[in-house]
Amino acid sequence: MATLAETTGTAGPRYTRVAIWLHWLIGLAVIANIGLAMLTEGLPRETQRAAMDAHKALGITVLALTVIRIAWRLGHRPPPLPATIGTWQRLLGKVTHFLFYALLILLPLSGWVWMSAAGRPIDFFGLFAVPVIVAPNEGLADVMHDRHEVLGLTMLALAAVHILAALKHQFIDRTGLLGRLNPF
Repeated sequence: MATLAETTGTAGPRYTRVAIWLHWLIGLAVIANIGLAMLTEGLPRETQRAAMDAHKALGITVLALTVIRIAWRLGHRPPPLPATIGTWQRLLGKVTHFLFYALLILLPLSGWVWMSAAGRPIDFFGLFAVPVIVAPNEGLADVMHDRHEVLGLTMLALAAVHILAALKHQFIDRTGLLGRLNPF
């Protein structure tokens, strides 16, 4: 049976080490992927292609890590929030986390379907080709391209809100929430 959470002396309840590392690995991968997608315009074609190949492989990595994170989360409850966190903030936090999990699945999946429908297999960091999941279909590729961009912009906005909320809780409210996710 899983424990509620690991605890440390003065930091209070913490997430498990696995949950903490998955949080930061996924978060850094998402930030890197947003950067790769946004910074490729105007680059030489070969550099652009290499950046997008890395973007696609990193997206598959995010999808795999998210599946692991969800499986871990099902067996390991997060630590309780401090009593100072109000009801509306708790509800907003639950909605935000649900949206993150949905986007962490749907965003890379939409890219995978897009590339499959476009007939462009994803090269996973030069190790293997990721299997296609739909037959080539130009109409579907166009739709999934649009969906992928909307989901990407939604992820960018949600990540910004998440980071700002974490900073607010840490430096204005002084709830110590960031300490619950400190990997060190």
